[in-house]
Amino acid sequence: MPSLSETQKQVEGYDKKHGWDEDKPSHIVLHMSEELGEISRRILRNEGYKKEDFDPKELGMELTDLLYLTLKLANSFDIRLEDEWNKMWERYKTKTNRS
Repeated sequence: MPSLSETQKQVEGYDKKHGWDEDKPSHIVLHMSEELGEISRRILRNEGYKKEDFDPKELGMELTDLLYLTLKLANSFDIRLEDEWNKMWERYKTKTNRS
């Protein structure tokens, strides 16, 4: 499995190849909202709120779509998510180690 940095570079290359690296960040965020709505629908199905069948594979696909868009948005601002992840993880560890 590739590292988060490798995956982010893969997204960057794919977007450049298809001319999607110029997408406006606001449009990326709107697309992220749409994907989050799809994730919400899948979870509501799982909890019985919706009468439709729940398929965990569909939820996995929607989560992956959201991850792709998160990486794409980070690329728009030249944010390296692996570095940010490591900083966040240290903050979380510090929070949970407090008395």
